[in-house]
Amino acid sequence: SSAFVRILRDLPPDLRTELLVPEFDITRDDGRSVHVRTWTKNEWLDALDVSFRDAPRGGCVATASFYATGFLPTSIPLAPVVNTAFAWFPFASPGPRGEMLQEFRLRVLKGL
Repeated sequence: SSAFVRILRDLPPDLRTELLVPEFDITRDDGRSVHVRTWTKNEWLDALDVSFRDAPRGGCVATASFYATGFLPTSIPLAPVVNTAFAWFPFASPGPRGEMLQEFRLRVLKGL
């Protein structure tokens, strides 16, 4: 997990902009998992979870998920309360080239 955290911290500003994660906060890095809160330019809060397990023939396997945490950006007053009330409401996060934003981010991060 330390190598992954190092990659995140060393992301150049242009790649952060491309991934729509200009700001992020690593809230857990315990060697087996990493939890990252990311904010877009418009203050939408998304989360990235990565878990690591030993591979059968050495090394490790990472499983990642990137997900939106709410319908409203955190810049709106009381957004967390409203987002909690509407947690059951499905919504999409469109990204570049017609791809879903979270899928796009995971694809780019996988390439690093």
